[in-house]
Formats: sequence, C-alpha cells, structure tokens
Amino acid sequence: MATIYDVSRESGFSVSTVSKVINNYKGVNKETSALVKQTIKELGFVPNNTARTLATQKSWLIGIVFAEEQGMGIMHPHYSGILQGFKMVAGGYGYDIVFINNFLGEKKISFLEHCKYRNVDGVLLALNNSFLEQFKDLLDAPLPKVSVEGIFPGVPSVISDNAMAANQSLKHLYMLGHRKIAILAGPQDTVSGSERFKEYRRFIRENNLEWNPKYCVEASKYSREAGLEAVNILFQQCWDEFPTAIYATYDEYASGAIEILRKRGFRIPEDVSVIGNDDLPVASYVSPGITTIRQDREQIGAQAARLLVEIMEKKTGSTETIRIPTKLIVRESTFRMP
Repeated sequence: MATIYDVSRESGFSVSTVSKVINNYKGVNKETSALVKQTIKELGFVPNNTARTLATQKSWLIGIVFAEEQGMGIMHPHYSGILQGFKMVAGGYGYDIVFINNFLGEKKISFLEHCKYRNVDGVLLALNNSFLEQFKDLLDAPLPKVSVEGIFPGVPSVISDNAMAANQSLKHLYMLGHRKIAILAGPQDTVSGSERFKEYRRFIRENNLEWNPKYCVEASKYSREAGLEAVNILFQQCWDEFPTAIYATYDEYASGAIEILRKRGFRIPEDVSVIGNDDLPVASYVSPGITTIRQDREQIGAQAARLLVEIMEKKTGSTETIRIPTKLIVRESTFRMP
C-alpha cells in the first residue's frame, strides 16, 4: 500500500506539500495541487483518516439529521435527491457523512449529544419547523449547520422557491381558463405548506378571483393517506359547487385526488384538472401523468454542501435563505376549460 512518502518521492514535492494538498490547505498553487493529485491517483494512495484528523484537528465528518415522524426520511425521493447532491459536493471537499439519530446503541440521547459523540464538524438539517422543540439544543449549539427544509433563526437555509412553485401552478391553471381553483395545502406548521398556501391566497386576491374557504383544505401530514383524507373533506365541503381545478401542493395529494375523483365519476382532466407539486416519481407513473412543479433537489443539496463547507472553514458567517428556482412540468392531468 502506497504511503504519503511514496507520493512525495514520485511527485517530487515535500511531504508537507503533499499533506497540504490532501487536507485542502490554502497556499498550494493549482499546478502543484494537480500534479500531487495525479500522483495520488496513479499510486492508489488512500490517506489515513486518523492521521488526517490529528493533523487538522477536524473529524472530516458531517452529520445528517432527518425527522422521520413525517414519513420524509432518507428513503423519500425528495430527501434522497437532496442527499445525492450534498454527498457529491461534500465528498469533493474531503468530507464523509454520518446519519444522526437520538439513540446510541439502546440508550436514548439528544441529537446534540450524538453530534458530540461523533465529533462532527457540521450538520445538515433535513427537518421542518414543526420539530423545533425536539432539536432546540442542536439549533442553539455553536456547531455549523445548514437547513434544507425548515427556516430557523440564525441558521442559513437552502430551499426551493415555494412562492414561485405555487405561482407557476396557479398561473398554469388560470391560463387554461380555470377560475374555481381549490387547494390541498400541506401542514401549515411547515415552511413549504405555509408558503405555498400564502401564495395561493395572494394569487386569488390579485387576480380578482372569488375567495371561497370551502375550497381550502389542509392535510395533516405529507403522505398519500393524509391526501386521501383531505380530498374527502373537500368533497364534503364543496358537493354543491365543485371546483374545476385542484392545486395539490404535494404530488401524493394529487395522486389521491385523481383516484377519488375517478371513483366518484369525474373524468381527469376533462371534468377537473389536477396539478401537483415536487415532481416525485408518482407524478410520472400514474395515469394520467400529473402536471406538477419540479424541485431541483440535487442543486439544493449541492448548494447546501458548498455553504456548509464555507461556514465550517470560516469563509462565511451567512445566515441567509437561498431560494432555488422551480420548473413547471406539464403532463396530462390539466386541461383547458371549454
């Protein structure tokens, strides 16, 4: 197995210079860095992480914190896409990731205690504001952190532009001639749920559409089951004057709406247009395909990784919220009014 001394000898640079390249130190010019990295690749040299930790006084670990209670953990396509982008960029800076929970073996501990046990250099928060109390000690700790879901005081965030997403959905329906538009809103104690509903209210007001509270239903959580329940409530509220279009702020809500509408004899999209949000896999494999809004999840993850590394390396003290643009994806579930 090649050593750092082999890399030094083959590249012609000192052990100190090779070490600086490995540990991403400043002060090494691009040409030298490129030659050292090429030698490392040719020799198949793998740095010793223990030695690197001792030399840099860093663990080179980033903790990932999920809130599984909403059914939106690592296996969910939304977070897996974000994590893919995050891991690619963080890995390029030399960092590994570790998942943080509130157990150590069979012992229950706080998330902050687990972060301290793992000695992570920073944390990616993939949880919404409804879990504020559960993670308060972690949020208050001076540990560098970036959020990709909630917006917390003093913590920088990288999230989709929810107002843009809602506006793109509603404008699409409006341009198709729809004036009676219902909303299946996400939980209002989440950033995405509240921001998308706020834009819905603004759009209704600014386009001089009639405000009908019967057209507004809040789902209890982000799940297909909650969406089915919300659609049934909408039917109960609007049986005498049903909307011509439904803005479902989550694709699983849209999928559930289409299922129930069909069971009740509606044609999709001829009788009722349905538009979703997020462009989850379900949007493309159900029939009809769901018109939806695509989040650039990998870009969210990549941007969050860059920002977190900058904070960990003391290059920025930013606490801003970065909004990533969304894109309308038109499929078969929306239809122009006759």
